[in-house]
Amino acid sequence: MRLRLRFLWLIIASFFKTPITLLDESVLNLCVLPNDVDVSKITNDRYSALMDLGRLDLAFRCGLRNAMFKYKWVPVATYNTIRFRYPLKIFQMYQLRTRVIWWNDTTFYWEQNFFRNGRIVATGHVCATVVKNGVVPSKDILAVIGPDLARPEMPEIVGRLIEAENLIRESQKTL
Repeated sequence: MRLRLRFLWLIIASFFKTPITLLDESVLNLCVLPNDVDVSKITNDRYSALMDLGRLDLAFRCGLRNAMFKYKWVPVATYNTIRFRYPLKIFQMYQLRTRVIWWNDTTFYWEQNFFRNGRIVATGHVCATVVKNGVVPSKDILAVIGPDLARPEMPEIVGRLIEAENLIRESQKTL
């Protein structure tokens, strides 16, 4: 992650923000900084790094911050895709809205939207897991933040993400 100062600020701010549940939406209000842009617009790779912050904000606020440090759990994005609609330019303000849309035994599926002036400028979907000497089962994570949390119905987009991830996994076997 190349956003160390923003990450540090996120950790500090998480102590003062209102707690949320895993199924709530995290909202970060951000500004495009000079180190976020190539010539005049935010770079494609920066979106992925910013999405890391959105997922961590939600994780910290739903009760995972202490467990992540205590158990040395490391969140890892295993697959992501982003659809860009409009550019974000230097010094523009925007929001990053993050939510968990589904999970299975090992993976959480996230939807992340970048908003500016009430319209979506980019949408990302991320498959992420937590590791420590192997994958930490979702049930162990849920035990920390709310074992009685009901998993939502699997959205169609998750099924498609799983299909795409499997296609990529198969193609990697031939390399």
